[in-house]
Amino acid sequence: MTGDEQRPAGVRERKRQALRRRLSDTATAMFLADGFDAVRVSDIAEACGVSTKTVWNHFPTKESLILDRGERLATDLARAADGPPEPTGGMHVLDVVVSCIKSELALLDEEPVAAGRDSEVIGSVRAFALLVGANPGLRAATAERQEFLTNSAMRAVAHQARLPVDAPQVHILAGALISLWRLHLSGLLRLGDGIRTTHDIRENVLQDLEVGQALVRSLFRETANAETTAPDSHP
Repeated sequence: MTGDEQRPAGVRERKRQALRRRLSDTATAMFLADGFDAVRVSDIAEACGVSTKTVWNHFPTKESLILDRGERLATDLARAADGPPEPTGGMHVLDVVVSCIKSELALLDEEPVAAGRDSEVIGSVRAFALLVGANPGLRAATAERQEFLTNSAMRAVAHQARLPVDAPQVHILAGALISLWRLHLSGLLRLGDGIRTTHDIRENVLQDLEVGQALVRSLFRETANAETTAPDSHP
């Protein structure tokens, strides 16, 4: 049995996530410096001291090296779609999305930065925006990723609300959930101006999130009320 196999699962997972982040951060920096098309996956592997196969094991495409911010969101939405629906013990899909956002924002607490400097978290979001804006292929991949997250949200909402996945309410609620995810990213870009501290940025984004969360929760509540009061269509 290897050393890695003897490690507790939590330790192995943290090690895996640390390597993923290092690969993604290195790739982002190299793409910014030399251009997305000019950098090969083998160059990224060499810079990180790993094999090219290791990079492919973590990222199925070159584009996914910088499109991994929604990885946990996609995983947790899939779990919500397969888990027990509300209110019988399943976690409300809105709370799933909010939890993912707060975990992203918590990274700011791990690297407190005073005013006048950029944090790594905000720097990576800004770098992502710059890269996507300059590369048509990345814009297409980003749109595809957005559609994947929206479809994942639709499946989770349909399951939790006990509605058909193509119901209009499901489309609206899923779109609102993904808008919440985009809200925190746009907030980091807007507020990460080099003037505010990471603490101030986090608190401001959390305030925006609270407003958005209340709006989306009201949509879920109205949908639930409409389902409860709708006349029985069965004979």
